[in-house]
Amino acid sequence: MRQTSQRIFLLVGLLGALVLVLLIGLRVLPGIMAAEPAVTVRVLAPNVPLGGSVFIQIDAPDATAVRVLDGDVVQPARRRADGCWEAVLGVWMEEKPGRRNLTVEADVNGETLAVPAMYTISPRDFPVQRLRMSKAQDAIYESPAVEEEYRLIREAINSQAAERLWQGGFALPAQGRLSTQYGTQRYRNGKKVGIHKGIDIAAPKGTLIYAANDGTVVLRGDYLLHGRTLVIDHGGGVTGLYIHLSEFGVSPGQRVKAGQKLARVGSTGVATGPHLHYALYVNGVAVDPLLWREVPAEW
Repeated sequence: MRQTSQRIFLLVGLLGALVLVLLIGLRVLPGIMAAEPAVTVRVLAPNVPLGGSVFIQIDAPDATAVRVLDGDVVQPARRRADGCWEAVLGVWMEEKPGRRNLTVEADVNGETLAVPAMYTISPRDFPVQRLRMSKAQDAIYESPAVEEEYRLIREAINSQAAERLWQGGFALPAQGRLSTQYGTQRYRNGKKVGIHKGIDIAAPKGTLIYAANDGTVVLRGDYLLHGRTLVIDHGGGVTGLYIHLSEFGVSPGQRVKAGQKLARVGSTGVATGPHLHYALYVNGVAVDPLLWREVPAEW
């Protein structure tokens, strides 16, 4: 009887040791994630032209915060209603083409999990535009008032709401001729003065301008250089800029729907003729609005 009891105790001890080894193995063996939740990252359409955007989906259901590290730039991801996280990065027109490595960090149960990802920037040629302006018009660019209007517009562009209001692609806000492309290298009176950060749509004065997507009016102003100006915050890091307007159709703080009347085309401020200057910004980076007419279907 005593031998039987000893054998039972020995068997129980061996089983306990085996369970302990298995539990330790689950915590230390590489590739076994039972003790930690998985974080998966998907870059949609990873080949991005200059002026394009990078759409990133992150599945991290137990994360309290997620961010994307792109070189020195850190962008917070936003949690969607379905529990997934998303982030959008703008690619500036002067970035160096080639492979770019990302790191997605997720804070889970007091720890930071890091997952690598990548995208590729493809090269693109931009046109050159030469403008002639009067000395009086040229002098406006040096006015102290212009510096202040730039500050106000930049502040509005960077004040994105966390909640994403926009859905699907962004429609062109007015009908007319595309007179200046995004990325155009501009010379004024023979001197290189910068890069065109949006598109110009030439149209008769009074042509209706519509909201490219859902959003909120965060700035309505009348300025020396930009003329009558609107900034629409579409949420989720995306803002739209509409300038040289002849009249307004919305008020500051107003929520607008895609296709709603915003204003009318004009030539206020410094302009060579009636047109709408329309620009899109992703987390403060000017991107090509024409590339936002369609976004990934999964978005």
